[in-house]
Amino acid sequence: MKLAAISFNDNHSVSMDVEGVTYIGTGAPLALDDGTWFLELLIRTKSGTVALQLVADTPEELAIGSYG
Repeated sequence: MKLAAISFNDNHSVSMDVEGVTYIGTGAPLALDDGTWFLELLIRTKSGTVALQLVADTPEELAIGSYG
């Protein structure tokens, strides 16, 4: 089993178990009409897809990094 967890800056969090992860990835950041930027993060599993839509003021704020 693999776990996907989502944390928010205001100490609220949502987490769920995701089994059978087959893909995790993003597209390139896209500019929206109002000058903000959008990025979609996909987590594909054997039973479906979790999609997170992220919005920020600049594309740099949407950079996906790694740790560890």
